[in-house]
Amino acid sequence: MKILLNAEGIVTPAASKSHITYTVHLQRDCQELHVEFAYEPKKLEDEAQSKALIEEGLRQYIEAEHLQAYAENWRSYLPLQNLLTLSLDDETGFRGAGHRHDPVQRLVVDADKASPGLIPGVFPRGQLRITISLHCVVTEQCRYKLHVWEGEGA
Repeated sequence: MKILLNAEGIVTPAASKSHITYTVHLQRDCQELHVEFAYEPKKLEDEAQSKALIEEGLRQYIEAEHLQAYAENWRSYLPLQNLLTLSLDDETGFRGAGHRHDPVQRLVVDADKASPGLIPGVFPRGQLRITISLHCVVTEQCRYKLHVWEGEGA
């Protein structure tokens, strides 16, 4: 096992709809890539904060004449959740995306098989880009950890 990347960070709602990209230089072809990604918290537990965010979103996206009907059912949008997802690109281009709602993900790619959403095959020598897409951050802070290695399992 050769560790390629260990990263962690904290993001806030201001980072919603943005991306964080980590670049790893592969000195040689990588036959088997493992990625562990986790973030927390998943859900916004504070109901008052959730209601305020839902009402703000409704005012932004619902026409005024329909707003009351949606606002009365604000609880139907609960729970509000953070959503961070991964995608991979190598020297040949897009290698797939793990756009899942799971807050803990373990992904594997080798020459013959890959976790759902990822494309099997050897990663060629050169740049490997791992992008975290911050679709939505609703909690005051969301912590993430990203661990990437080549070779056998951890």
